Amino acid sequence: MTLMDRRRVTRFEFVESQWGSLRALESLRLRNFGREGLLIESATPLPVGSVHEIRLVHRTSTAQCRVAVRHLSPEDAAGDGQQYLIGLEFINLDDPARTLVAQVLGEPPAPLPNEA
Repeated sequence: MTLMDRRRVTRFEFVESQWGSLRALESLRLRNFGREGLLIESATPLPVGSVHEIRLVHRTSTAQCRVAVRHLSPEDAAGDGQQYLIGLEFINLDDPARTLVAQVLGEPPAPLPNEA
């Protein structure tokens, strides 16, 4: 009897690429934070060029924003297993997210490009 014979549910093989998504919630250690993006530490490597949605939390404020992974480098972590430093760039921050970034940095919100 083969493995295929033991399956109770019919399975289908996709010949071409299919889109999918995966949602994982993980609190990440923040190493550096700036107006253009942030540097985080994670046990999970993220592919350079990939785009993710993150939630920024500061005191009582939260904002959802999109980030792109711009660089990934392994870091030796004493006894904690493999860790990675991941550079994330903010993508098209909306007003609530720009305001939150400014609050974290203790700066006034940056003007939109067409307001400069």
